[in-house]
Amino acid sequence: MKSEINLTEDERDCLQELMNVAYGSATAAITEILDAFAKLSIPKIQIINSNELKSYLSNELDLEVEHLVSLQQINGSISGENMFVIDKQSAINIAYKFGLEEDEIDDNEISDIVLEITNILSSSTISKLAENMDTNVSFSAPTIKSLTSINQLNNLSITKYKKVIIISTELKFEDLNINAELFILTTDNSILYIKEKLNKILDSL
Repeated sequence: MKSEINLTEDERDCLQELMNVAYGSATAAITEILDAFAKLSIPKIQIINSNELKSYLSNELDLEVEHLVSLQQINGSISGENMFVIDKQSAINIAYKFGLEEDEIDDNEISDIVLEITNILSSSTISKLAENMDTNVSFSAPTIKSLTSINQLNNLSITKYKKVIIISTELKFEDLNINAELFILTTDNSILYIKEKLNKILDSL
């Protein structure tokens, strides 16, 4: 295994284009399910050491408020985990989009909704990415945890990775204040596999 795994500028641009297509599918799926226009921001792509992830997330998240973290394992040539992070108030706002009234919303309902959004985003984005790379993936059932401190990330399975590709995007709705991000964490072998597939795509252009 190479000690340094990085994407060249061309590989990064190619992956960016593939993810733009994948997130287009996710946007359509979310919009259809919630009957509201959703916007996923242009994904940011980078490779970092896993021990830098806590620092990265500390800068990305406002942990003065409670967040929910949903993890879903990806199995196949592209393997790793999807991590969907949303602050609790945003999750409550999504519950309103599902048609729930204020007195119907409790922690169990909120968790179920976040898990449902995770499933939609995972199947739409990673399945589309795998399709464009001519491979197949499957997913395990997502799990969810409450996050009130960055140190709680020590208890999550993301610590098993040496390097991860972070592909992050923001989920936004026009009429509600919803802030959420999807991170796609991949193993070293998956990064090498993705590089190989990207170069085949680039060679065919």
